[in-house]
Amino acid sequence: MVMKTIKLFTTTMAVAIVAIATAVERPKMIVTPISPDRALVSIQNENAALFELSIYAKNGDLVYYKQSTEVANNYQKVFDFKNLETGDYTMNLRVNDTRLSKEFEVTANGINVGEESKLRFDPYFTYSDNVLKLSYLNFDTENLKLSFYDKNGLIYQSTIGKNFDVQSGYDLSALEPGKYDVVLSSATNEFKFSLEK
Repeated sequence: MVMKTIKLFTTTMAVAIVAIATAVERPKMIVTPISPDRALVSIQNENAALFELSIYAKNGDLVYYKQSTEVANNYQKVFDFKNLETGDYTMNLRVNDTRLSKEFEVTANGINVGEESKLRFDPYFTYSDNVLKLSYLNFDTENLKLSFYDKNGLIYQSTIGKNFDVQSGYDLSALEPGKYDVVLSSATNEFKFSLEK
């Protein structure tokens, strides 16, 4: 059975992690309240790139989304939060495989911005010679699972656990030729990688 033929083996991928850490974007996002209802959001990045900016309410509702259409090193916008309900929100910036998030609170008295931003990186997948390699820095120590899908649905699932430094390899030589989707997921995140044998 296909599920039994996908076997996990240990690989040394420290070099891959160092390469990821040095090749990623290092954006900065500064949220500065300028009045009780308004804040200036400034984004800066070393390299010109496309970006996505979103704001989510604590309940998961998307209240703002912008995707740039041209590459840029910086972006500034004054946001008016007077129509937002009081409560907690998260502002997310995505530049390539790098994500930055900052929490803020809308109160009757104004906007309170959290002190620190959370920096996160998407997982690194590579597929070559029938071997899928995965590297991921699990900053939030979320419980992770890896799922393999073909055109008919789920064919294999593995629990990875809550380790901070995830490095693993999968021998896919027993899989039939075709297209596959590999999904690394947790309760709050999902990352997809597609491959063809």
